[in-house]
Amino acid sequence: MTPISRSLDIALVLLLAALATVLIAWKWKEPYLLGALLVPIILPLVLRLGPREGIMLAGAGALLGPLTEIACVGGGLWKYSETGGLFLIPPWLFSIWACFLPAMILILRGTLGRVPGGRAGDLPLALAGLAGEVVLFIALGRNATLALAASLCILAVALARGPGMETIVLMAAGGVLGPACEALPVARGAWSYIVQDFMGMPAWLPFAYAFFAFLLTKAGLAVSTSALACRKPPSTKAQARDRGEEG
Repeated sequence: MTPISRSLDIALVLLLAALATVLIAWKWKEPYLLGALLVPIILPLVLRLGPREGIMLAGAGALLGPLTEIACVGGGLWKYSETGGLFLIPPWLFSIWACFLPAMILILRGTLGRVPGGRAGDLPLALAGLAGEVVLFIALGRNATLALAASLCILAVALARGPGMETIVLMAAGGVLGPACEALPVARGAWSYIVQDFMGMPAWLPFAYAFFAFLLTKAGLAVSTSALACRKPPSTKAQARDRGEEG
């Protein structure tokens, strides 16, 4: 990729993240309208990646993100002020989480100049990691000291294993962009945390976003890789082998 193309990936994500933040802060009291307003933000992200891969990543984010939120809201970590009558979460979350995975992949591509390949075998481990993260923060999230200590231990272990640039970029992007995009909507009352250490948000939030960005991206890439592999036509060698077996 050219430097200009990589810069465009990063600029697109930052621009759309700012737009989504303003929309949420402005329209959270009308959750269904907000969900509709956020849909156009998904499209440029998907098209920038390529329709097939982009749609699969958006779909994976729209499924895994809200499921995680339901668990965390049910566990008492935060509460939405207006859900539009839905169970625990507002409808616009499906739209915003559909943006999350394509945005993370574009940040990776813009930073590294490539999109790392996913492996189907990563999916169970990534899902287990997401479940473990939810359990950890539900258990410790009400105590900022314990949650921070546990987060720092996890981060220290991850760094000690010599993480690749992919891991560093994902965790840094999630840890910075997540809380930055939440600050205005939280200040406007869209949702509230049970623990409020800084600007209405808990001190452990950047770590939660960092871990979640890495794990969700791993899961999304695994789903996308598996789905694309299933859609590929059989290779010439495979076709010849099948014909030989039929004969």
